[in-house]
Amino acid sequence: MRDLLTRIASSALAVTVVLMLAAAPAQAQFGIAGGLNFESSDDISTSSTEANFENSTGYHIGVVYDAGFGPVNIRPGFFYRKVGTYEFGSTTGGAAAGTVDIATFEVPVDVRLNILTTPVVTPYVLAGPMLTIPRSNVEGFNDNDFDDFTEDVSLSANVGVGVQVALPAVPFKLQPELRYEFGISEYVDTDAVEVSESPKFSAFSLRLNVLF
Repeated sequence: MRDLLTRIASSALAVTVVLMLAAAPAQAQFGIAGGLNFESSDDISTSSTEANFENSTGYHIGVVYDAGFGPVNIRPGFFYRKVGTYEFGSTTGGAAAGTVDIATFEVPVDVRLNILTTPVVTPYVLAGPMLTIPRSNVEGFNDNDFDDFTEDVSLSANVGVGVQVALPAVPFKLQPELRYEFGISEYVDTDAVEVSESPKFSAFSLRLNVLF
């Protein structure tokens, strides 16, 4: 049932993005974006190994499409994100069993609410859902138990604050942001990998959007 609900929500999110792009107003702008993400995640353990995920600094880069509807802007995007690495060690104190590197492809849909609109600086708050496609790179294990480490899709949500800067005679706008992502569904496939607790994504991030 959980997988079915995740797929339904993912399909609904994809349809929403398509409809917003089709109905975008004339003042919509494309942009590029990137920044740093400061990850945290729960520990993972199996019957024979255990792994601690320490706070990890990763990065993300992608594209956005910002569409204005009065004081509210809708901004879907597409990003690649480097998350971090799990290093699994033997529960009996032996050598490390292997590592699992986690990265994602993400489709966020940010809803931005302008707090105060001025010709140059416009502060705003944002929130919205995000479809996440986790990917794992497994190294060092002697078997294929971790080849299907991640779910096909995972759902998260974002909240944050930012400010839009539009300087006179400059053909682009800057949007520095502080964001927090929290997972709604797990990203480790517990049907393929036996774990005691399946973690969810959790990260603070600093991002700069540049709209043209």
